[in-house]
Amino acid sequence: MNNYITAGELAKICGTTKRTILWYDMLGIIKPIEVSNEGYRYYSETQVLEYQMILLLTTLGVTLKEIKEKNNLRSLFEEKKTSIKSQIDSLQFGLKNLEKFMLNLDQNKTLIRPEIKTLKPFDVFYIEKVGSYVNIGKYCQELADMFINKGKEFVTLAIFDNPTYQPKKSLIKVSVLTKPDMIINPKYKDLVKRMEFNPGKVATYTHNGEGKLLSLFWKELEKYCQLNKIKVRSEVPDFEIYRKLNKNPRKQFFEIYLPIS
Repeated sequence: MNNYITAGELAKICGTTKRTILWYDMLGIIKPIEVSNEGYRYYSETQVLEYQMILLLTTLGVTLKEIKEKNNLRSLFEEKKTSIKSQIDSLQFGLKNLEKFMLNLDQNKTLIRPEIKTLKPFDVFYIEKVGSYVNIGKYCQELADMFINKGKEFVTLAIFDNPTYQPKKSLIKVSVLTKPDMIINPKYKDLVKRMEFNPGKVATYTHNGEGKLLSLFWKELEKYCQLNKIKVRSEVPDFEIYRKLNKNPRKQFFEIYLPIS
């Protein structure tokens, strides 16, 4: 057979199993040079190098499907480099948060380290909504669509008129910080209202990460106030500001504010 070797012999030279070689044939990534009438597969000795290339790629995290679909080795390396860098960034972000939470637990007995501030009154445009916390992003987009000109910076916030945690059905003023160059679409002039908001003294925490975690950090903020005997003013609504929104959670920043005495 022209010095060809069998699937079993190829597997032995490669240090793998015959089953793996046959599986790679089924996937179409190491095809036999010849198949006999009896169904025996025969390979070239140089196909050991094909196996070693696949072994190299899989150790780098390239899947067999990716190997089959892309013949361009440079392209595979570029894609895997991007993927690995993203994983490293994600792990570094997670490690940074882990260390921060551990330090906060040691110092504050909570996951967070809030700041105490006194805010000046500010104006907002807002629409009133009754709904779930998970829909706030959709409500903010709805508000944005009511403007002909959003201005250079469209910073949204949610002001919670309910004094207690109500994730399923909450009364929310979905708002945006006012800017001189903003123009409301005339057909929404009766829906979009304007008011001055004066929260005064607040305990505040900035969360960098997933917005889905905000309720957890609200509870941690309340816990911090309880542990430090800080009185919460229930007559002033809690609120949160969405400073930076991004598809990448590592680039998102949310501010939560709890009015205090």
